[in-house]
Amino acid sequence: MGHSRGSSEVTGSEVPDVAEILEQLRLAEAKLARKRQLESGLTDTERSAMRYLLERVDTQEVTPTMIARALHLSPAAGTALLDRLVSRGLIDIEPHAHDRRKKLVRPFDRNMDPDKLDPLTTRLRSLAAELTDFEARTVGSFLHKVLAAVASANPQTSG
Repeated sequence: MGHSRGSSEVTGSEVPDVAEILEQLRLAEAKLARKRQLESGLTDTERSAMRYLLERVDTQEVTPTMIARALHLSPAAGTALLDRLVSRGLIDIEPHAHDRRKKLVRPFDRNMDPDKLDPLTTRLRSLAAELTDFEARTVGSFLHKVLAAVASANPQTSG
């Protein structure tokens, strides 16, 4: 439709080849995931868990269940994820001071910058904030359908 394979923006009244852009996105994301894992030693799920924790630890108590839910992980996958982060010395899981049934997740380094850990999320949030309400509803609706398609193609939810 008149746009080159490397093109990422649509100009004028050009109708984008959305399927082609999605394929480019999937390939770029896979390449980025491999690169980031090699550089940091963390998987995308581990990085997401750390970002979730770092963004909340100073304002609320973060539990293992909260992290698993936020990342759409089963309880077993959430436990395995947290065990990996504990073994890497990134987090500690400690008992709650007043509720024996509850455990709290704490980062070993509270000064770790979530934007440095995961700068892509920061950039994507900024791009999303630029959308008008109409654009956000349209894009959001489409992305929910894409997410459902990806989730149904990959029913395993793990770290």
